[in-house]
Amino acid sequence: MSQSEVGRKSMILSALLNAAAFSVFAISVLMVVVTLAQVVFRYVIAAPLPWSEELARYCFVWIVFLGGAIGLSRGIHLGVDLFVNLLPDRFRPGLEALSNALIACFAAAVVYASYPVINMNMLQRSPAMGVQMSWIYIAIPISMCLIVLICVERIVAILLASRNR
Repeated sequence: MSQSEVGRKSMILSALLNAAAFSVFAISVLMVVVTLAQVVFRYVIAAPLPWSEELARYCFVWIVFLGGAIGLSRGIHLGVDLFVNLLPDRFRPGLEALSNALIACFAAAVVYASYPVINMNMLQRSPAMGVQMSWIYIAIPISMCLIVLICVERIVAILLASRNR
């Protein structure tokens, strides 16, 4: 794979991550507005909205899963690097590639396991809003596919860097 192909794929992944970040922002605003409206309707108007808590919960699910992929791309997840720091510098790229490969395998397994769950919930509707539950569960494979792409990009970058040495 040439450097230009990696760069093009990085641009695609970057665009996907920007879309995810914008989605997290928009969903967060929606969640805050709906929660504020629920407080106003419940305590000021004395007529609570029956669907607001459910919508806020589903917004939170989407924020968590998309935010996990964004956090991985930015390198802000917690990690213990004591063992890595004890290794000689020549072993660190290999360990980083292995770590990314394991993360990608886990994410791919979650994507594979989520399809039956989504199919089962095609007919199930949420109690208050009546939304298909598959729309809520689809956040899982979307975020895990982003995680796989992030890890693959990192592995390719590590391999290209080691080849250029």
